[in-house]
Amino acid sequence: MIVYHGSIRKFHHFENETVVQKKLPNDIDTIGTWFTSDIHSSKPFAIGTETVIEKSDTEFWEDGEPKVVQYDKPVQGYVYKVYVGEPHIKDFESYNLFMEERDKYCDYLGKKRNITWLDKAILLNKEEANKALRQKLINHHYDGFVIRNMNLDSITTDLYCFFGEDILQIADVIPVDSID
Repeated sequence: MIVYHGSIRKFHHFENETVVQKKLPNDIDTIGTWFTSDIHSSKPFAIGTETVIEKSDTEFWEDGEPKVVQYDKPVQGYVYKVYVGEPHIKDFESYNLFMEERDKYCDYLGKKRNITWLDKAILLNKEEANKALRQKLINHHYDGFVIRNMNLDSITTDLYCFFGEDILQIADVIPVDSID
């Protein structure tokens, strides 16, 4: 299986610390490492900013020393074409079905009983909920899951999430500015 991963960072293999630049909806970004089924829907994940801290050329202290300034610099990164060899994945036919499964582990702030993600309430236990869902799927011998027909930035794609980096092999690294 071939999937795609966008990142502003260049790397040679996946690690648990691989960062998602663009936030995924409803705080699902920390469940695992995320991929799309096509190159174009991974492109927005490879475009972002990085914080730069440097001495100013235009701002100075009273004693003439340059001030240190911090700013966000636009960055265009890379799309990784990744080979995943025959993973055992849980298939969610829709984002709603995936979120119903995840909601079993979520605690939301609100007065109403049985609050779900559809109520747009504040999630109080993002890390714990994501870890519990991941662990449940791992206990059932899944390497990850797929959410079918996910809409990301007006592009419909299958969104994959994998838990371990051992099954992920980078086949190609494509600079985002070379993708049409």
